[in-house]
Amino acid sequence: MTRYILQRLGFAALTLLIISMLSYVLTASFGPNAYEILADEQWAKPGIKPAGSYEDFVKILEIKHGLRYGEISLDETKVIVDNGPIPAIVRYFRYIGNFLKGDYGFVINPKNNPDPVNYDTMPKLFFVPLKYSLMVTFPAFVLSSITGVTLGIFAGYKRGKLFDSAINVFVMIFIALPSFIIAPIAISISTKLGILPVVPEMDGSQPFGVVFAALLPPILVITISSLASYTIYARNQVITVLTSNYILIAKTKGLSHIQIFFKYVFRNISIPIFAIVFPSFIGLLSGGIIIERFWNIKGTSQVIAFSFPNGEINIVMFSIQFFTFVSLLVELFVDVMYVVLDPRIKYGKTNKRNYIWFIKAFFIRRKLAKERFAKMANENQKNEQILNGVK
Repeated sequence: MTRYILQRLGFAALTLLIISMLSYVLTASFGPNAYEILADEQWAKPGIKPAGSYEDFVKILEIKHGLRYGEISLDETKVIVDNGPIPAIVRYFRYIGNFLKGDYGFVINPKNNPDPVNYDTMPKLFFVPLKYSLMVTFPAFVLSSITGVTLGIFAGYKRGKLFDSAINVFVMIFIALPSFIIAPIAISISTKLGILPVVPEMDGSQPFGVVFAALLPPILVITISSLASYTIYARNQVITVLTSNYILIAKTKGLSHIQIFFKYVFRNISIPIFAIVFPSFIGLLSGGIIIERFWNIKGTSQVIAFSFPNGEINIVMFSIQFFTFVSLLVELFVDVMYVVLDPRIKYGKTNKRNYIWFIKAFFIRRKLAKERFAKMANENQKNEQILNGVK
C-alpha cells in the first residue's frame, strides 16, 4: 500500500507539471496581453503621455518583465535592442523555477487588485477570498451530499412507487433549471422575507444574524442545484444492488431489510458514491462564479473570472495549480478510502517484468528477423542462379 501511495504521488506530481505547463503555454500564447491592456490605459489617460511611441512603451514593459528579449535605455524610455518575444515554454520554466522558490508573482496591473491594502501578496489575494467561497460552498456541499444520497437511497427502495416518482420529478425540475435562473427567484423571495439581497462585508459592521440570514439563500440554491446529481446516482446504485443475485440469496436466508442494507447494500453503494461525492466539492468550490456574482460574495471565483480577460497570468496559474493539486490529493484520498470501506480490495503489486530486458529483446528479435530475411533473400538469389544455369 505504501508503494502504491508513493507511485500515485509521483504520477500526481507529473500530472501537475503537465497541466501547469499546458495551462501556462496556452494562456501566454492565446490569452490577452496584460501589458498591452496597461499601455491602453496609460494612453487613454488625459494629460502627459509616456515618452516614446505606444509600441515602444509595450516593448519596454515586456522586456522589463521577461516577455521579450532586448535592452532598454537607462531612463527606460527607449528600446535599444529588440530580439523578439521570449517563447512561452521558456517563460514557463522561468516561472515555475521562481514558483518553487516561493516567488508566485503578483498582479500585473494594479487596477486589477480588488483590495491593495489587504491583498499585498499572491497567497493573500487568493486565500482570503477563498474563505468567503468556503462559507457558502462547504455547507451547501454537506447538505446536498447527505440529502441527495439519502433521497436516492429511499427512491431506490421505493422504485416505481409514488415516492420514487415524486423524487424523480423534483430532481428533473432542478436539473432543467440552471442556477442563474434559480438565483434571481431566490433573491426575490428572500428580499420579501426581509433578508438582504447581497451578502454584507464580514468585518463586524453587520450583526451575525444578518450575515447568517444573507448566507442562507446562496447556500440553499447551491444545495438544490447539486443534490439532484447525487440523488440520481445513489438511486441507480441502490437499484443495481437490489436486483443482484446476492441480495436474493440474502433474502432467502431470512435476513431483515436493515441487515441486508448495512451488510450488502450500503457497502456496495458506498464506494461508487464516495468516488463522486468528494471530487464534486472541488467543482463546487471553483465553479461558484454565478452565485458569487448574484450575491456579491467576494470569493475566489470572482477573482479567477476577472483575471482571465485581463491577462493576469500569475493569478490564473496560481489558481490552476492550487485546484489541480487539491483535486489530485482528493483522488488519492478516495483511492485509499476504497480499502477502508471495503478491505476486500487490494491494490496489485508492481509488475516484476524487466522493461529494459523487454526492450532489448524487441531489438534482438528485429535483428534476428532482418538476418533471417537477408539469408532467405540470398538463398532465393542462389536458387534463381541455379535455375538460370540449368536453362
